[in-house]
Amino acid sequence: MEQVCHRCGDTLNSDNLYCPHCGAPQLRVEESESVLAAQEGSAQHALDRTADMIRWRAAVKAALTVAIPAALLSSALSLGALWVFIGGILVVSVYRRRTASSADGNLGWRIGGLMGTMAAIFWLIIEAASMAFERFVLHRQPWIISIMKKSLHGSIAAVNKQNPAFAHQYPWFSHFWLSPDGIASFMLISSSMLALSMILFSAIGGAIGGRYMHPRPTGRPRI
Repeated sequence: MEQVCHRCGDTLNSDNLYCPHCGAPQLRVEESESVLAAQEGSAQHALDRTADMIRWRAAVKAALTVAIPAALLSSALSLGALWVFIGGILVVSVYRRRTASSADGNLGWRIGGLMGTMAAIFWLIIEAASMAFERFVLHRQPWIISIMKKSLHGSIAAVNKQNPAFAHQYPWFSHFWLSPDGIASFMLISSSMLALSMILFSAIGGAIGGRYMHPRPTGRPRI
């Protein structure tokens, strides 16, 4: 690009410090190392922010892939927290393979929490469908309600034995918790607590998977 004087517009050579026509000094601004370092830091910050972003489409697909087996295992073999904890680790690996990108502990716990939420929802649906099938198709009381009633009877009897003053409250207490409303309340509370524990353990598993499992690029990402 041709250099010209900023005052008179006369053509200059690259080594002219003053204009040979009007004598005006020619100012040159060169990028210093500090400016270059600031630009490099800004570019690195942009890359870090991009790496910290979740590709939600791939994350949802990975979560669905792991959540369904985790929910089935939790329903069939109990120990739901264990299966979703393992699933939280696996879902990070699946996400990395689908995106060919890294996922640290910060992304890992979010992806694991997403998988745990899906697994908890699927587990609740499976349990509700199973109980409805036993109650309305097989015309028998679901086994979980039978176990719960026995447990409540034992707990009430133990409390009544240890605290005789509880005897006058025993009729109301047992009537409520062994009634359909009490059983429904107990199941709602216990199911909610188990679902929350599944989400928590899944997020922990995802954080561990993102923190300690090294990514293995496998070619082009699949979105």
